[in-house]
Amino acid sequence: MSEVEASLREIKEELKEIRSLYKELIERIIPVETPLSDEKKAIESRDEIVSEDELMKALD
Repeated sequence: MSEVEASLREIKEELKEIRSLYKELIERIIPVETPLSDEKKAIESRDEIVSEDELMKALD
């Protein structure tokens, strides 16, 4: 095995470890929660797209 191959393997292993640690950190900061039934309904439903005029009227 050449020196380059050994270095690449080390880098690959370190990247795996970094990804794992990053994933753990994110899961601690932002826990994954299952949505409530009304939240599921809102996520799955298709929203109606409004025009710019309607949006401006609503913001006035």
